[in-house]
Amino acid sequence: MTQPKYHLSDIFNPDTAHPDESHSVQIRYIPREAHVLELGCATGYMSGYLEQALACHVTGLEYDPESAAIASERCSEVHVVDLDEADALSVASQSAPYDVLYAANVLEHLKYPERVLQEAYHLLKPNARLIVALPNIANWQFRYRLLRGIFDYEDYGVMDKTHTHLYTAKTGRELLQSQGFQVDEMQIAGSLLQHLLNRLARRFNRPLPKPILAGLFAYELIYIAHKPA
Repeated sequence: MTQPKYHLSDIFNPDTAHPDESHSVQIRYIPREAHVLELGCATGYMSGYLEQALACHVTGLEYDPESAAIASERCSEVHVVDLDEADALSVASQSAPYDVLYAANVLEHLKYPERVLQEAYHLLKPNARLIVALPNIANWQFRYRLLRGIFDYEDYGVMDKTHTHLYTAKTGRELLQSQGFQVDEMQIAGSLLQHLLNRLARRFNRPLPKPILAGLFAYELIYIAHKPA
């Protein structure tokens, strides 16, 4: 039996992951005991951490039934949902309102990400937090490839063949703002320069620097936003 495409055999463990890895960055912004709506929860490897380590209550929505079956053992509530369908989030309304909307590496797969964000907006409490991770098509590697005439899709990563939208730092921010969310900050992952600067900051017990040349060096863009009161 083949495993689902997006799967970890164990739940995510920040103690064994790199501190600047995307998931490590994301979970820093999820408060303890939060009521979380996770879009595209896959097999629940992040939901499981939120439930077990942070005492959160997670409602996960997932397209793949096999992934959802595994996720159901890791988080409080899981629904098999096609997020591109109209009223896709209606199944999550019974558990609303939510403190956090968590959408990591899922919106780029959707035909209608604006509609999903609009539906989710109405399920959130005032001042609820939004955490969204998107791949950065403007990363220097893909700029260089395009200069060479290469624009090949792959099984994973920024050029995943299942992606229907491609984002830059600017257009990712605009996506969230267009649906009424206020973007508070942006973090990045996959930048060797940022990893080096962060490592130096930790060594000398200094605050982590803000993202440097995010649009050029980031492999992944992580937005922290909120629903205005």
